[in-house]
Amino acid sequence: MPMKDFLFTLLAWLLTLPFIIAAIAFALYNQVDVAVTVNPFKDAVTLPVYVPVLAAVAFGFVFGSVMTWAAMGRLRKERSDQRKKIKTLEKQIANANQPVVTPHNYSLIPSSFKDKP
Repeated sequence: MPMKDFLFTLLAWLLTLPFIIAAIAFALYNQVDVAVTVNPFKDAVTLPVYVPVLAAVAFGFVFGSVMTWAAMGRLRKERSDQRKKIKTLEKQIANANQPVVTPHNYSLIPSSFKDKP
């Protein structure tokens, strides 16, 4: 399992690193000021062009992450239920492997045999 985790982390970095480099390059080469208006009743705010663009990318990333997490809720619940069922079944198997000791029913022995010394 650790090798799988390492490969997943490596793949994630290999896919993410170019986007990080592109975002930094975009921020360095696009420092022109632009007027940003969020509310039409207030004055525009002047920001470097990379600020609203990177803010939109960050918002998209966070929104996508939250939506993916929410969509996976059903799968997380199923996995949790399966783990509980596995534990229950393992306990049943452990109990089934124990030897069964049946108690003796001495009431079936005639009393004439019980009283003899």
